[in-house]
Amino acid sequence: MSNPTSSKLRIAVIGGGHLGRIHAKLLASRDDVALVAICDPSEAARQVIESQLGLPTRSDYESLSNQIDAAVVVTPTVLHHRIGRWCLEQGIHTLIEKPIAASPREADDLIHCADQHRCVLQVGHVERFNAVWKAASEAIEPCAILHIDARREGVYTGRSTDIGIVLDLMIHDIDLILSLIQQPVDSIRAMGRSVLGEHEDFAIADLVFRNGTTAHLRASRLSPTPVRAMELHAEDRWVSVNFGASTCSVTRPTEAVASREIQADALPASERLKVKDEMFTRWLEQSELKPVAVNAISEEHTDFIDAIRQERSPIVSGRDGAQALQIACEIAHQISSQSQVIGGVIPASKLAAARRRAG
Repeated sequence: MSNPTSSKLRIAVIGGGHLGRIHAKLLASRDDVALVAICDPSEAARQVIESQLGLPTRSDYESLSNQIDAAVVVTPTVLHHRIGRWCLEQGIHTLIEKPIAASPREADDLIHCADQHRCVLQVGHVERFNAVWKAASEAIEPCAILHIDARREGVYTGRSTDIGIVLDLMIHDIDLILSLIQQPVDSIRAMGRSVLGEHEDFAIADLVFRNGTTAHLRASRLSPTPVRAMELHAEDRWVSVNFGASTCSVTRPTEAVASREIQADALPASERLKVKDEMFTRWLEQSELKPVAVNAISEEHTDFIDAIRQERSPIVSGRDGAQALQIACEIAHQISSQSQVIGGVIPASKLAAARRRAG
C-alpha cells in the first residue's frame, strides 16, 4: 500500500446505489484523491455508473486488496460490519455511512478492529458538516441548553428499507444531540408504529440526560411534506434550525421582557391584542444567522482525508457512531417491544410475528 501522506489517496466507493453515486461523483472531482472504482455486485448498477458518470466499476470489493488506501462503504446496513471489517483488516481507512452497523456489538467490533490495525474509522453522520448546524451549535453554550426539540420527517422513498425510521432518520438527530450534550442518557421513553412494512415508519422518543437536559425527537416516513428541523432552548434564548431550507435564527426576549418590566398577560385586553403585531419588535429580538453554504458530503470527505493524512481522529469517529447507534437501538427496541395496539396500527414486533406465523 502506498503512503497516503505523500501521494494521492487511492480510494474506492463500495456500494453503487443513489448515495454511493453521490459519494463517487464528489470524490472523482477532487484533485487530492484517485478514485479507483465503485464496487457493486449488480450489473445494472455498474452499467448506470459507467454510462452516466463515466467512472470505473468492479463487481467484487475484495478485488481491491492492496490497491486502495481508503474506502467509503455505502451499502445496506446489514452489510456494514462484514465489509467494514474486511476493509479494516486489510489496513484500509474506512468511512462507513450511518448507522455504523446493525447492532452495538458489531459497532464495537469495528472499533476494535480499527484500533488494532491503526486505521481511521469514520461514520457518515453528515449533518455534523452542515453549515447551518455549525452556526447553530456556535450560537448557544451546550451547558446552557435545557431542552431540544427535533423533527425529521419525509415521504416514503423506497430506500433504506432494511432498517426502520429510527436507524434511518432519527439517528441523525441523536448524533447531533449527543455531540452537544456530552452527558450520559439516564432515561429513554419511545413510541412508534409500523404501517408500510416490518420496520417502524414513525417514532417518537424522549431522552433525559444526567445533567437534566431533555430532548424530544420525532421521525417519520409517512409525512406528506419533508421536515428537517431542530430547536435548542436555553433560559435566555432559543436557536431554530431548518436543515431543509438551510436557515438558522436566534430568538431572545427584549431587555424589557427579560427583566419583567413588561408582561403581556398583565396588559389590558385592548393592549394584548397588539402583542401579535409587536412580537418581533417590542417583545422578542430575532436574528438570522447566514452561514456560507457548503456541500456537507464534500466537507465530510475532506475531514476523512485530513484525518488519514494527519493521523488523527475524524470529527465523527467510530465511537461517536457507536454511541448514537446504542441510543437508536434502545429506542427501536422499545418500539418493537410494545404490546398494545397504538392508534389501530400493530406495532412492528406484532406485525413481524404475525407474518412469520402466516408463513
